[in-house]
Amino acid sequence: MITRRLLIIFGWVLFCSILATGQNDTLSSLRIKYINEIEINAPVYIQKLERWPGAVSMIDSLRILSGNRYQLSEQINTVPGVVMQQGTMSTNRITIRGVGSRTPYESNRIKAYWGEMPLTNGDGVTSIEDLSLSDISALQVLKGPSSALYGAGLGGVIFIDPWSSLLKDNTVQFKSEYGSFSTLSNQLSLKLKLNQSGFYSVSIGQLHTDGWRENSEYDRYNFTVKGRQLIGKSYLHFLYNFRYLNGQIPSSIDSTDFFEDPKKAAYTWKSIKGYEESNRHLANLGFSSPISSKANNVLNLFLNYSDLNELRPFNRLDETRSGLGLRNKFTYKNKGFRTDIGTELMWEQNDLAYYSVDAESKDELLNTNNINRSYINVFALVEYQLNDKWTFQGSGNINRTFYSTIENNSGEKYVHRYKWLVSPRLGINYNFYRQMYLYGSIGHGFSAPSVEEAQMPDASFNADIKAEEGMNIDFGYRFVSSDNQTRLDLTLYWMSLKNLLVTKRESDAVFYGFNAGSTDHKGLEFSFNQILFEIENYRQFDISVGYFTSLNEFREFNDDGTDFRGNKLPGIPDYSLSMDGHFYLKPFHLYANFKSFGQQYLNDANTKSYHGYNKTGAKLAIDIIIRNVKTNLYLGADNLFDTNYASMVLINAPSFGNNNPRYYYPGLPFNVYGGMSLRF
Repeated sequence: MITRRLLIIFGWVLFCSILATGQNDTLSSLRIKYINEIEINAPVYIQKLERWPGAVSMIDSLRILSGNRYQLSEQINTVPGVVMQQGTMSTNRITIRGVGSRTPYESNRIKAYWGEMPLTNGDGVTSIEDLSLSDISALQVLKGPSSALYGAGLGGVIFIDPWSSLLKDNTVQFKSEYGSFSTLSNQLSLKLKLNQSGFYSVSIGQLHTDGWRENSEYDRYNFTVKGRQLIGKSYLHFLYNFRYLNGQIPSSIDSTDFFEDPKKAAYTWKSIKGYEESNRHLANLGFSSPISSKANNVLNLFLNYSDLNELRPFNRLDETRSGLGLRNKFTYKNKGFRTDIGTELMWEQNDLAYYSVDAESKDELLNTNNINRSYINVFALVEYQLNDKWTFQGSGNINRTFYSTIENNSGEKYVHRYKWLVSPRLGINYNFYRQMYLYGSIGHGFSAPSVEEAQMPDASFNADIKAEEGMNIDFGYRFVSSDNQTRLDLTLYWMSLKNLLVTKRESDAVFYGFNAGSTDHKGLEFSFNQILFEIENYRQFDISVGYFTSLNEFREFNDDGTDFRGNKLPGIPDYSLSMDGHFYLKPFHLYANFKSFGQQYLNDANTKSYHGYNKTGAKLAIDIIIRNVKTNLYLGADNLFDTNYASMVLINAPSFGNNNPRYYYPGLPFNVYGGMSLRF
């Protein structure tokens, strides 16, 4: 079946390429300003996407505007090979090429950056869903092990551009949206441009929903300040984001409730009115200094602080986390040669306290724990463009990660140091005919166990636990028409992982990890973007298609004496299809999207599976300009056909007592939203 899919897609790819090549002269008068060269501050500089020797995907500002104002998962799920499952507003899991599917309630095994500031904490957990969509100008995804460039990101890395929307004239903008389940979003922002010497922005936002399930009310507030200032020949740039949220937790439900009454919350979470309340601060201060016409150095200091109060059926967690880091990158460019050399350091402290929730001993202190985490990455990248045809790239990363913890009931201190890990990567890109490119890469990646995985129930560290490691090989074909109106990408990949980390649960509150085997990930990723008409830099009609199919299997896997060798990995859809369209007939915009996810297994034994689902959405907007005031009004709907679907699944869901396993997080039913934007 997969072989047949490959042949069909490959044949269509060649046909579209040849057809688009022949149309270049006809369409040459309709130029598009596609984001073809990225000159913003970012962990990696990509001169031209078509010449990048590896798999890369882009989500531009138009795609971000195609849905409502708060669900980033809708945009992430248009990228082939990337799946963002959203259980609740604050419970999400992002997987890239199937990596990270075993993490129960969060995103692990990938990395993310907001500008040059890591959004991945010292424990390897990435949270991008708390950023307001107004703080995201564009998204860029590099897939596969990227440790040779960015440290512990076995699945890949996500770059969030906070800058490009800043480079505009002075504006004041107000946005407001109201939708089903009393969902209300408001944002006010001010952008200030001082000639070419400085750009500044301040924004404040609010989001509330009653939730469609029991015990799912949610509130979030965001405050963001960012800016870039020219000082002599250097740039000073800064980012700051504050986020407060208070959200109830409905948790997952069993199959009976999922099919018969998906509004229900899990009984134990509803009875205790489970919730999480937290504050988070992110700050980044950077200085970009030209050393000569060919050399530049960028130094970034970043810090984070958060506190969390979470009420669960088994205990209440009070957690404080603070971190400090540094990233320095030196760049040298000369004609077709470029090199980046640098280091990234992070230190993080985590203080946890657990309290009883039993009626007879409520708020009694059960245990406290103090955890310190730190890592060092030293990286280098060399890129050489031999001529107009060939681009070569080599890179490497050296990492060491340290954990220490003090279990305060006993006062014992435990220290764990992982061995130095070396991760190389090689890539090549060949422009073999006109605007057609072939590329390939091979690279090593790793992900260190989180503290929860490395730590045993008695608070000691498992001295034998190892980091997950993997090798990735991909080969691809890329076509970009000379007018940039047609873009097509086809990638085949194979990834082999070893030291697979598996979570062992003794109860809802007690779990730890151990290495249990190895896996193989094979797949195909395909994306196609076509702009059919454009007048005066406004896209009139464009379509985007993203598709991936994968086969992910246990090569060796033994859990408590049960051999799962040859079974499919749970939690990964066997395919994903995304189709998006945008039609503009001044002053109207029409957006439409369709998503389809295939079957996925729910447990390692492959005895339980979820059949997958299809979902459709649409949005109609109108632009109104009166003097200096630009107004945008819109009305949209999601899940038009009211599909009952699971927006997130919990693999290997435990079953305690006589209760059924709770595998399913129900997704939103049919819902509507409408809003407005005023810009002065």
